[in-house]
Amino acid sequence: MTYNTRIYNYANLHSKDKQIVQAQLLMLESVEDTITNYTYAKETSTNTLETISFEEGIHALEEAKRNMYNDIVEYMIFAIDSYEDEVNEIDTSDPFYGLYEEMENLENE
Repeated sequence: MTYNTRIYNYANLHSKDKQIVQAQLLMLESVEDTITNYTYAKETSTNTLETISFEEGIHALEEAKRNMYNDIVEYMIFAIDSYEDEVNEIDTSDPFYGLYEEMENLENE
């Protein structure tokens, strides 16, 4: 998927859409945590069938993670395209530009 990150990035989202993206990223983080847990369980497993099950689970979760990431970016594109006002072009290649600073500011409050 190719898109212009100078326009389609987190910083250009309206407040409501930022909240939706943050919730989506929390779900993505949950999947990442499960992958970590499965990886650890696979490495410590002594049962071959259990190890294979964890490997298959990890592969499925990694695919789900990729799909979720793409869905989040597509949501941002759709949201920004639906805005009637102009959005700023920002010199970035990061679709989540602005998220990290915003999260740091929330933590410091």
